[in-house]
Amino acid sequence: MRNALIAALSILCLAVSPARADEIGDQIDAAKKLYEEGDLAGAVSELEFVMQALKAKFGEAFLATFPAPLEGWEVEENGGKAGSVPFLGGTNVSRSYRQVNGPGRIEAQLSTGGGMLQGLAQMFANPQMLAMQPNAKRVRIQRETATTTFDPKTKEGQLVLDLGGKATIMLQGSGLAGPEPLVELAQRWDLKQARALAGL
Repeated sequence: MRNALIAALSILCLAVSPARADEIGDQIDAAKKLYEEGDLAGAVSELEFVMQALKAKFGEAFLATFPAPLEGWEVEENGGKAGSVPFLGGTNVSRSYRQVNGPGRIEAQLSTGGGMLQGLAQMFANPQMLAMQPNAKRVRIQRETATTTFDPKTKEGQLVLDLGGKATIMLQGSGLAGPEPLVELAQRWDLKQARALAGL
């Protein structure tokens, strides 16, 4: 237990610069003080708060990689949501876009830590599975390969992009004339920064 706490405190101290006096740094200092005093339960409690705060900052950093709206579109009022993926230790971030003078809606998500989105991305990457989807197409997004599907009857489509098995981007659209807005929005994503945050 003590060895685990030492390791956790060492990693967290490296993650947060001592020169930057903020809430996370203060909580790490408090956890270290409690540990040195022999209060292991108190140190663990402080570290749990630190991890929650770090995950929130991680989510905010991923949210900053999301693209600006397309011309004629806007970000919906919520501005974006960030949270953790239960039981997986990952991050899930989303933002909603809407067409200003039209019925179009796009829900953009970025997920790390495994889960449904990454399973779906791997499924679409399988050529045999891709062949079973009549409306599925592979498209290039910057230097990445993504898969789009679109149903002209329902005017609904999606784009799935896997980032090295560590992060998955999904765009789900409705009220669209085709998959083009999904592709164009994905092209505007800061994929370089998203990959860096995912550890790629």
